[in-house]
Amino acid sequence: MAGTLVIWWPAFTLGAYGAIYFNTLMTIWAVATTVLFSGVVLRSRGAIPWGGWIALALPSTWIILAIMLPRGGDFHFIQYFEMALTLVGAPILTWLLSKILVPDYATLSLFHRLGAVGATITVGILAYLLGEFNYLFLTCTDFSVSGNQPPTDCAERASIRRY
Repeated sequence: MAGTLVIWWPAFTLGAYGAIYFNTLMTIWAVATTVLFSGVVLRSRGAIPWGGWIALALPSTWIILAIMLPRGGDFHFIQYFEMALTLVGAPILTWLLSKILVPDYATLSLFHRLGAVGATITVGILAYLLGEFNYLFLTCTDFSVSGNQPPTDCAERASIRRY
């Protein structure tokens, strides 16, 4: 569930706007850093494998790169890194959170462990598609009222009365 909370909004905004915004990346940073600190506290349990430590450090690496690299211009590497961090990071966070928080995680079958990550990936894909096809069920007003900039392809008004 935690991974789903991390992935749905960035996937939706990627579909609706073709971009992932900084507030989403900061949420992933907060979750990853919390799991990282929890892993330090619970390190005697061996809850996080070495690859997990690297994955959890990626959001902080993104922040350091964003501080060090020039803004604007033709340097788009950081934008691709942001997308990869978001779309790959949420399933990894789901896996690591499960490993840390579910005491019997190691006894679960591989099918059940992969199923949890698969559910997160599926929700991310569905959220992306909902963002891509937002005009089918949302209006520009829905975006404006929520405090978001309406995407270029939003529907001006609903074809049926919703309220």
